Amino acid sequence: ITLTDPNIYPHIHLSIYSGVISIYLSIYLSIYLSIYLSIYLSIYLSIYPHIYLSIYLSIHTIICLYLVVYYTD
Repeated sequence: ITLTDPNIYPHIHLSIYSGVISIYLSIYLSIYLSIYLSIYLSIYLSIYPHIYLSIYLSIHTIICLYLVVYYTD
């Protein structure tokens, strides 16, 4: 393919098009990843204390029930 060949213009358009698409994809991926990471971190930070709290509360209620049963016997 030479510069005087008319078939080069679709190739130029294709390369520009693919470059624009790749730029858009990289921007979209970075935005998506940052949003996903922030959501994941917020969910992680909001769930884990609740899990620990629920475990603590369940252990506490089990101990209280055990003491109640033990003392009523």
